[in-house]
Amino acid sequence: MASSQVHQFSDKEKAAIEEAMKEAQSFQANNIKNAKASQDKLVLVSGAMKNLQSRALRLHKSHSWKGVFVAGPSETMATGVGAFVHEGTPWQGQLPMVVGSKGVVIYGHYDKALPQLGWLLAWDKPTHVDNGISKVYVEAGHLTKLMEMELAEIEKKLDESRSISRYWDSETGAAASAKIENAADNMALVGATFDQFFKASQS
Repeated sequence: MASSQVHQFSDKEKAAIEEAMKEAQSFQANNIKNAKASQDKLVLVSGAMKNLQSRALRLHKSHSWKGVFVAGPSETMATGVGAFVHEGTPWQGQLPMVVGSKGVVIYGHYDKALPQLGWLLAWDKPTHVDNGISKVYVEAGHLTKLMEMELAEIEKKLDESRSISRYWDSETGAAASAKIENAADNMALVGATFDQFFKASQS
């Protein structure tokens, strides 16, 4: 089996995700003036991603199924934290309809060295009216595999996920973990880690 989706974090992942959640909260506070969420009660999601492996990353793809980026995802990420703020909108297409925040980002190695690995993070924070469950989904492995995934396939995996997600690819060692936590009825924080190791689990 080349990969595994495991819903239990290692101690290292737990600590890194908690740090990322604090970063997301701080990033949200710094950017909320640019968002309409506080005035219009729109959904607002702030995310922070910790790059735990040694090579720098760059953003290869981002997509919003619902909502828009208030502060776009970091274009590059050395060993450290990248972040974004994403909010729902008061319209869907041409219709006046409040929608939640639902999107995906894919990061990959910045340099050209092999192997070229990638990390995917997707999230879904429904509106309070929808009364849905906030979800995250992560995947990791060869960058080409992630980039070739259809958006519909990613969305299906996200829809079938839950509030925590963990993925480890035994072929490349690429690993990702994430958690989404509601900060208020209309706000949520996402903390994620991008890593690489060659053990099925870490203490």
